[in-house]
Amino acid sequence: MVARQLIPEIEPVQSALAQGEYELAFALLETAAQQQRGCAEKSQLELYLAAIYALYGQDGLEGGLRYLKAASESQSVIVQDPLYRALYWRFSAYRGDAIQDVKRGALAAAQSGDAFSAYHAASALVDAGVGNEAVSILERGDMAELPEYLAWRRWSLLGQSYEQHNDWQKAAEAYARAASLSQRAEQQTELLNLAACLLEAGENKQALAVLTSIDELLLDAQTDLTIKNYLEGRVHLQLDNPNTALRQFLQARALEESAGELSFNLSLALGQTYATLERLELAMMAFREAIDNAPLEQRSVALHEASFALFERGRLIEAREMLSEVERDQDYAFRASVYADLAEIEFRLGNIDLAKELACRALDLGAVAAACLCLGNIAYDCYLLDEAVTWFEQAASASSPGEIDWLVAQQMLADTLVQQGYQNPARIIRHAKAALAYLQPREEWAIILRDYVKNAQTRLGGHTKLLN
Repeated sequence: MVARQLIPEIEPVQSALAQGEYELAFALLETAAQQQRGCAEKSQLELYLAAIYALYGQDGLEGGLRYLKAASESQSVIVQDPLYRALYWRFSAYRGDAIQDVKRGALAAAQSGDAFSAYHAASALVDAGVGNEAVSILERGDMAELPEYLAWRRWSLLGQSYEQHNDWQKAAEAYARAASLSQRAEQQTELLNLAACLLEAGENKQALAVLTSIDELLLDAQTDLTIKNYLEGRVHLQLDNPNTALRQFLQARALEESAGELSFNLSLALGQTYATLERLELAMMAFREAIDNAPLEQRSVALHEASFALFERGRLIEAREMLSEVERDQDYAFRASVYADLAEIEFRLGNIDLAKELACRALDLGAVAAACLCLGNIAYDCYLLDEAVTWFEQAASASSPGEIDWLVAQQMLADTLVQQGYQNPARIIRHAKAALAYLQPREEWAIILRDYVKNAQTRLGGHTKLLN
């Protein structure tokens, strides 16, 4: 291993980087590297220049490779330095080289015991998409030795690592640490990352509080302001404020259009928001835009969302056409839900046998609540009331209180038991009241269920259960 020399010029460079003065850091290092000095020192300075370029991600690839090459030309033995090897694999990840090669090389470079090298090795792993391999490196005790400008980046990198395996809570904690250690524009970016993870974790109010705390004047680029508006829109949509969400999404769209960009995520969010506001034509325009701009692995997501909007408005044939395309995607993660949706459409179109076949397929694939609801509706429609009760019970058991499938199951259980002639009035009251707890008083089902409760109580002499 090459012993890293303590070069006096490095300290002011690190101070400049800690203050976010990257141009000054480059100028100091380049000036130092051009001065008359030994090959070993020159090579180390060029290696540091490559390391700074690595902080720029893909944008730093060309400059980073240039200085990595210069370092090896100044002193060939530098290629044995763990920092050189870590940077080599980091740039390899930026180039899109084979993941297994990057993984093997970066893990080896991280074993040197040098925190600086280990950080860049971990970055290579995250950039290659194997962030889970980086976690143990970034959590090592020697990471506390990193200079200030890398200390917050270490936590940001940990956040990215946790994100890659959907551990949103740990990712949020890491980004919170990164935000506390960074400043100005970089801090605002970390707050955006924190808000995004809180949103994914379902912590909507906390996400909104973080977004509100961001200083837009310090955001580094127009792209960050677009992201902020997009995230605020998503939060408000989750908080059932669709009109506010729409305003945020439209602001984000205006920023995208001024930059000549149209993103899939924003188009999809606009479609969902317009659908929530029952503005179907605008929703479909946004969904079609999302479908056209979707990455290959996201096209089925957009088609599925669009089909749901059509289904909700009763445009069953169009919804079925879109779902049929999604069904052909063997890699789609929500195929069970697709079969359940298709079953419901065929049931509403009167194709009972096909609906039952599709519902059974959905059940086999794990969409238990939705499939059981459909099978219950089919049994109910055929006046097989005992069978319907069994299916609705399974649907309720497979869902959580307050979820739409659970709510529909409770409503249908009460209704089916009424159709059986109030044979078990106490049970009717139990299911009806369970559903009423989640319904607005003026909703149609609320009115029906209150009537069921009243009639059932009459049969029980005004009580909610039979008295001994």
